[in-house]
Amino acid sequence: MKHRGSVPEILRAWAASQPNAPFLIDAEEDRTWSFAEFEAVTDTVAAGLLRAGVRPGDRVGAILPNGPEMVMLFLASLKIGAVFSPVNPAFTPDEIAFIIANSAPRLVCTSTELAAKVSSLDATAPPVALVDAEASAWFHTDPAALPVSPPDADAPALILYTSGSTGRPKGALLSHDNLLANAGEIATWLSLGHQDRVLCIMPLFHANALVIGITTPVVCGASAVVCRRFSAGAFWSTVERHRPSTFGSVATILSMILARGGTPPPPDRHRLRFALCGSAPVPVELIERFQAATGVPVIEGYGLTECTCRATFNPVAAPRPGSVGLPIGNDLRIIGEDDIEMPPGEIGEVRLRGRNVMSGYFRAPAATRQAVRGGWLHTGDLGYRTDDGFVYLVGRKSDMIIRGGENIYPREIEDVLYSLPGLEEAAVIGIPDALYGEAVVACVARDPARELTPDRILAHCRTRLAPFKIPTSIHLLDRLPRNATGKFDKQALRARLRSGPEKSQG
Repeated sequence: MKHRGSVPEILRAWAASQPNAPFLIDAEEDRTWSFAEFEAVTDTVAAGLLRAGVRPGDRVGAILPNGPEMVMLFLASLKIGAVFSPVNPAFTPDEIAFIIANSAPRLVCTSTELAAKVSSLDATAPPVALVDAEASAWFHTDPAALPVSPPDADAPALILYTSGSTGRPKGALLSHDNLLANAGEIATWLSLGHQDRVLCIMPLFHANALVIGITTPVVCGASAVVCRRFSAGAFWSTVERHRPSTFGSVATILSMILARGGTPPPPDRHRLRFALCGSAPVPVELIERFQAATGVPVIEGYGLTECTCRATFNPVAAPRPGSVGLPIGNDLRIIGEDDIEMPPGEIGEVRLRGRNVMSGYFRAPAATRQAVRGGWLHTGDLGYRTDDGFVYLVGRKSDMIIRGGENIYPREIEDVLYSLPGLEEAAVIGIPDALYGEAVVACVARDPARELTPDRILAHCRTRLAPFKIPTSIHLLDRLPRNATGKFDKQALRARLRSGPEKSQG
């Protein structure tokens, strides 16, 4: 499915060719907008943005919860050639202030409930508009002033800020062509079409939701079912009521559904074909448990904000647990330290090239030059390929542990830990060691109902790992810290260990 042009052009084409087909569904309110209705309402929102002074190329900031308003604002911004820049509403005022200062939006849109988050911004901050049910007049204005010409394919459409795991967040600048290229490849790979519904339970400030949950349905004429919040307890009733074909998730969500979601309805009461999972490594044991308990295959993929969303996906017909699958719509290479492509089975850095790769980081030329060199995105992720092209990840370059001259990849140890019943979360990090350079440390969260001790965890590791890979200590925590995109925050874990956690055992 090859699309060029702009996202609004595709939406407008569906509104003309299948005006009554459902596009956006509010899962909680059971409110549905057809393609024609959504085209009309986003015209009015776009007119409101123009009236507020937003012009092509301007940024539109959004600090909003999940919901139809966020989707309308996203696509309305793109209609007038503006650049949508969402912010995680859970961020602190200081974190929000940094992103607002960097993106310099013409307007910041927020809800009545979240307005206090931006009230502390300094006097140089942009004006704030309330965009929710309590400010519904914003969605009822004259759309006649909309520009006739759609944005160019290469025009910027979206700034998504990275999680900042290696420092201050950076804004990945994505064009209309980036969005259409990646969403089109996703739709083609997953065989999504008019008959499908994509359940969006991921946060709409994140690439997973905006690309898989919203832009992919736009590209293929499918429906997007948007949840205002994720509830494991309500998940299966939502699936039964709205009958989605698939949903995007991370490993944490699958774990929560298994733990608190109850029993899935029989297949004849839903049409869920597969679950999509990515954004962070997915333990093989979790995939197998989810599939066994629900009968729903898990299709793992790999990507990062800098490549719009997805760079690889497993085949739907024959997924391989543990692998992130095959490249979709982009070139992928595994490159060693000497910049030579590695043979199958050898570990190197994953590098990407294609229409889905960002143009750069917003207002960060030095960071852009570091990330995109020689036409290739240097991901910082380490992995290898099999003879038949499947990609396996072993960790981040920055997370690799070097102990006594041996390279240790945390993912290998984490997979062993996850195979132990009763262990719910695991993250392996390296800490300084006077003798060996670095020591291997495992931080785990366990099921409180299980008798899982550090000694038992270590005994399990000794049966599966070479001696130099066995953790030197096990730290039991109630839960592991995560960043905004659901990945374990290993920097926070290192800081916690430096301060001496109270539940440390070796």
